[in-house]
Amino acid sequence: MPYRRLIDAFDFHVADRGDAVALIARSRSSGQLITSTWKQLDRLIHERSAFFANRHFGHAHPDNSHEQVVDILAMMRYGVMEACVDPELISVDEMQTASPEAALVLQTSGTTSTPKGVVLTHTNLLGNAAAKLTAVPQSTDDVRLTVLPLSHAYARTSDFGTWMISGCKLAVTLGFDGLRDFAPIVHPTLMNVVPSIAYQLLDSDTDLAAMGLGRLRLLGCGGAPISAVTFDLFKRLGITVIQGYGLTETGPVICSATPENATAGLVGDFVDGWQHEIRSGELYVRGPHVMQGYWNDETATRAKIDSGGWLRTGDLVERDEETGQLRILGRVDDVLVMDNGRKISPNSIQRDLEQVAGVNHAMLVWRGRLECWIDGDMNEDSIRKTLSQYPHCRHATLHRFDPPLSAEHAELTAKGTIRRNAIMARWNSE
Repeated sequence: MPYRRLIDAFDFHVADRGDAVALIARSRSSGQLITSTWKQLDRLIHERSAFFANRHFGHAHPDNSHEQVVDILAMMRYGVMEACVDPELISVDEMQTASPEAALVLQTSGTTSTPKGVVLTHTNLLGNAAAKLTAVPQSTDDVRLTVLPLSHAYARTSDFGTWMISGCKLAVTLGFDGLRDFAPIVHPTLMNVVPSIAYQLLDSDTDLAAMGLGRLRLLGCGGAPISAVTFDLFKRLGITVIQGYGLTETGPVICSATPENATAGLVGDFVDGWQHEIRSGELYVRGPHVMQGYWNDETATRAKIDSGGWLRTGDLVERDEETGQLRILGRVDDVLVMDNGRKISPNSIQRDLEQVAGVNHAMLVWRGRLECWIDGDMNEDSIRKTLSQYPHCRHATLHRFDPPLSAEHAELTAKGTIRRNAIMARWNSE
């Protein structure tokens, strides 16, 4: 690859096809839709040079606005480390010590522990986006609609990074409401979402073509598993769902399906650059996409990455015998040990429960006996029928989260996945 940093790819498009449309986004200040060519974006970046000159770090307001995109590009251009984290996580004085190779600090989702600042380098960002593009190619003819926060790893690499390399047209908005606003305007061919948005698309009373999604051919879905039923529904509509797997600490992409091998329940094979080992069912990876480390936390970094450069993912995986693709079984820390010594990996059971109509989230816990907690409608007959498929779960006691789980109460991540450890810690303190 002829580039050292993502901004080098951007500069190539400015020189090669500067008058082509590069970005469509709304203004933060006026709310007006702004369409910019590569050359126009380049001029806007230059105008921001005075603001970012001689700075070690910067911050772009996380609203997926036209201004945020310009600020991100300006920080890349002038070698300023971008910090997309809670200000309490990193102090101004600490940022002055950032290494020149540090490009971006992202905050972990906090699904399993206290959020940390993940330091990603220019090499991480460029290499991981290029690897994702190898798995899922896109061209200058494509229109990519971004509806996920650019301050999170998934969108930053799989939307923003791939746009910078491929030179496709990028439309940026936020959430399902933004999708409904932008899709009829830009008619995207590519889009990345989390499962909650995928479900909203299918639950909408407007068909996808009328919504502006008639040209959509690939729908990336990450952050949490998507149901086989949903996968097949999109397939019938002519849309291939691309599932993948990764961590903020890995750039984030570790695995990705391709348009040719996409299969329900599987996350594809390892993208270019990764070495991997499966130790007692747990996945370890090594390669150029591994983060530089956790910000100002050597102890946590050493616990995550060993002296040989192997990063412990904390996820239980297996290879699918038929396709060779990876299947995610759950978190190592989530394994439940019953009083008879039997071990249960709850994630696949919870996913089955979440296919029951009205169930938003399900969580199995062992507290002297097996408990099944439901967030949503308590359809007891259907829940019992699902549990009966697992002999060791047939006698689980049923409970309902009341009030419902929410991100505001730190029970769900921003992606909508359960923060099991936070819920258990709250229970233990009560």
